[in-house]
Amino acid sequence: MDKNWSINETKQLFSLVYNAASEGKGLSGAFNEMAKSSGKSVNSIRNYYYSQLKLFEMMPAFSAQLGIKTVALRRESFTVFSNKEIDELIETVLKGKAEGKSVRAVIAQMAGGDKKTALRLQNKYRSMITCHRDRVKEVTDRMRKEGKAYYDPYLKRVVKDGAEEDNVSRLAEYISKLDNDQMVDVVKLLLQK
Repeated sequence: MDKNWSINETKQLFSLVYNAASEGKGLSGAFNEMAKSSGKSVNSIRNYYYSQLKLFEMMPAFSAQLGIKTVALRRESFTVFSNKEIDELIETVLKGKAEGKSVRAVIAQMAGGDKKTALRLQNKYRSMITCHRDRVKEVTDRMRKEGKAYYDPYLKRVVKDGAEEDNVSRLAEYISKLDNDQMVDVVKLLLQK
């Protein structure tokens, strides 16, 4: 979860949610609007909102002092993933991808046919791949050391038998982290004779 929230961003988020609820709209629109204006991921915003909502509900004087209005929402309990669950999710999906399965097929199997669970797992997996590269790398490093085949989501290839990365793979990973202008410069440099 992004811990770098200013008071103004927190006020903006709760204002968006309050307005959405007042208009009879769902929270997802408010979270999406906040994501556009802040650059934060929708999942991080959702997690932050619910954690702060608990705080403000326990301390209504504090939220009133900040000028934050909360709305009484019917909500299901929000279950946070444990570190172990996150690692198992990443490993299971990357192992399944190495076997030629799609992310959705692996997640559907993990969810046992429950569409809501599948969506939750898929959202968490996508968030981890996109926003938590270091964590994914820890899982893939462990899988490589254990000799497990896995799909590298950044290099877009299957790694088998604990094979160490070669220099071409390292170069490809380096280039994949560059922005477009930097990438063009590297390609021009490589094409020089």
